[in-house]
Amino acid sequence: MVIRAYRHSDEADLLALWSAALPHDPIDAPTFRRKVLLDVNFDPEWLPVAEIEGRLAGCCLCLIDRAAQVGTNRPGWITAFGVAPGIRRQGIGTALLDRALELFRSAGCTHVSLAPYVLHYFVPGVDEAHYAEGLAFLRRRGFEVVSRPLSMDASIVLFDYAPFTAAEQRLREAGIEVRSLRADEMPLLLAFLRDHAPPDWLRDARELLIDITRGLAVEEQFTLALRGAAISPVSAEGPPPAGRRCHASEVVGYCQFRGEHFGPFGVREDLRGRGIGTVLLARCLQTMKARGLHNAWVLWTGDEAAERVYSRFGFRETRRFSVLRRLT
Repeated sequence: MVIRAYRHSDEADLLALWSAALPHDPIDAPTFRRKVLLDVNFDPEWLPVAEIEGRLAGCCLCLIDRAAQVGTNRPGWITAFGVAPGIRRQGIGTALLDRALELFRSAGCTHVSLAPYVLHYFVPGVDEAHYAEGLAFLRRRGFEVVSRPLSMDASIVLFDYAPFTAAEQRLREAGIEVRSLRADEMPLLLAFLRDHAPPDWLRDARELLIDITRGLAVEEQFTLALRGAAISPVSAEGPPPAGRRCHASEVVGYCQFRGEHFGPFGVREDLRGRGIGTVLLARCLQTMKARGLHNAWVLWTGDEAAERVYSRFGFRETRRFSVLRRLT
């Protein structure tokens, strides 16, 4: 066995290995190139692979924020790690992990996580049911579980917005309007995300907004809760008419979707518990249904309040993950 850096000629073999080792999370070549090779933090040396008799036997994708200052608390991430079935328990995973930890220590990282990476990630941790063997291996190597997010899915074929019109009307009477984004409100949305959301939400929204400017997405993929706007009439049939302009002073909640992927989704912390999230979610699902989508899925949530809201709309747990962390 040889542990070496990824080479450009490995792509096809690596993708085959990835699909075999992580059968519930395969990726294709365009996704690999976009999320791995073109990542600003990617370095081939930080994708060590195990080779046995000319064939790839395992891989470990390691990442750091290369713009971050070297020193205390510099984080590191492992976003994909696997060994080909049939040749496990022969020291391949141990050798790959040892090499990964060497890399992190050489960069001054104090800890490493199997968790959502700030720029690109595939899943929010280790699937507890489908990769139980890998999870047990990592626990033996000193990784500790720090959280247990879950994925949720729902059918929206029979979703009916009508029961939520009264709740939307109450919000309007309180000065809060829930509707689709308008193009000139992009700065308001970005300001909300900068001040009230995690960095990865801002990244996701910015990518989707850029797609809108390229004609690859539409404003309706964002649903906003706005305060301080001239309120338009409420309707159970769809978003308010576009003809009447509403000049909002601030965004206080938002959600988005791309295909059947719903989220991120959140409300400003000081305004939670007022039904804003419920109406946001309902309006967004109505838009998704109107665009011909039959299902909606949430990649992950660790927020118990959000989980309760999702459950009321028929979302059910699909996968449970362990987010892991250890000192280098």
